Amino acid sequence: MTVLVLYATKTGATAQCVKVLADELANCTVCNIEEEKPDLEGVDCVILGAGVRDGKIYRPVRDFIKKNHDALLKKRAGYFICNEKPKETEEIVTRNIPEDLRGAAVCIASFGGYKAYAAPKEGTDQLKGIFVDRIKAFAEKMND
Repeated sequence: MTVLVLYATKTGATAQCVKVLADELANCTVCNIEEEKPDLEGVDCVILGAGVRDGKIYRPVRDFIKKNHDALLKKRAGYFICNEKPKETEEIVTRNIPEDLRGAAVCIASFGGYKAYAAPKEGTDQLKGIFVDRIKAFAEKMND
């Protein structure tokens, strides 16, 4: 099974999560959708990840979901967000991922996160505020 992990990040939390996730997934390719345009053809599984600002997932991922809605429905898919307010996760997911995509998803999760002004400085623990156990559990479901 070929896996494509797509993401966009502003403060770097999502990129850090993707690094951990990619280590846990077999036959995985990673793509920052702000730097390159992914091709969903020939991919069995798609994972989309984004940070959250003011209750909205990062715009490049929102736009990608809108433009590729039908193609995503035909793939084995998973979605994750990086948000520092876990109590708002369900509301954020409901507001940002269409119902049919949520219903078809293998899994949807929040991996934690941090406020933009509290992003870890270079040379410090880049996974501060990130729940690595959730990333590994997500990968396990996607690998099944």
